Amino acid sequence: MLNIAPVKSTPYPKLRSCIDDCIQSVAQWQGLDSKGMYGDAWQMFLDEPQAPDQPLIERIRLPRINTGYLSAYHGLTFSYIERTEPAMDRSYMLDLLENQLSSGMPVLVGFDSYDCPWCVVYRRLHTNHACLAVGLDREKSLIYLTDAYYGRDLEAIDFGILEGACHFYALFGRCEVSRSCSDWQTILQEVLTSQAPLVRPDQVGVQLRAYAQAYLETGIKADNSAEASSAFKIYANALPISRIRFSQFLQLLEREGPAPALSRAAEGYRQAGEKWDLINQFMIKGMYSGNKPAARVKLHRNMCEIIRLEEQLLEELVDLTMTTQPSR
Repeated sequence: MLNIAPVKSTPYPKLRSCIDDCIQSVAQWQGLDSKGMYGDAWQMFLDEPQAPDQPLIERIRLPRINTGYLSAYHGLTFSYIERTEPAMDRSYMLDLLENQLSSGMPVLVGFDSYDCPWCVVYRRLHTNHACLAVGLDREKSLIYLTDAYYGRDLEAIDFGILEGACHFYALFGRCEVSRSCSDWQTILQEVLTSQAPLVRPDQVGVQLRAYAQAYLETGIKADNSAEASSAFKIYANALPISRIRFSQFLQLLEREGPAPALSRAAEGYRQAGEKWDLINQFMIKGMYSGNKPAARVKLHRNMCEIIRLEEQLLEELVDLTMTTQPSR
């Protein structure tokens, strides 16, 4: 049994990811950090609708956590794997878990929250959830999980439940650190000018405004079911979570190379994340109260204020990459 304490990736109960929590738990257990993986979190892109009735919130596209940065800056590898053949085979999965745990590393197991008794959407909604497998009793067909997202230190469940519900997993490892966070200007320039971003820094505001305008025009269609409300929160929380993530990335750079401008930017993105979260709450309220145009106009105005803040923050960060690094 691996003694890995469940650690939350952010102090916000609603603005964090179960996968982030798993990675942070492993990182802290190994005496490492993980915030470097958030270097791309400033981005946002609004996809064109795939169908006339596609919910607006599902069109938001954000970058995944950057596992390359996680390895380069922190020396922790994370290999995300969709569970397809042969991993659908029971023996294959048991062997994989046994081998990985015997090597001294946990396995992230992703499964359907619908089948997880301690999840709030148990038997209500099909969504992804992730825990760490820290132990296995093959003879009794028990797998031991720790769930940082829900603060569960150790849960023993029948492997048969996990076997049917698990549809992805991830393996952890260690590697040599290849980049130093102390050269914050070079790192900042890299994350803002990477070769294949969703958008450039000067396009983020355009994409966010397209999102705000689409909300102004159509709003969110009313659906009073608990399932619809839960699904909305899952999709909608991705945007504020991404802003909290980037705030933590900037805090990491600021700790390694103190700079007041980085501290201000980190605080700005923290505020942006909290404000987008409030927007989501008002969206839900507007959805339940009839999706009234007047309420959408007011909310659109608030969205535009946050967008101006993000544009200013990104402009200042780009300017930072072009100035001479201060002596320390």
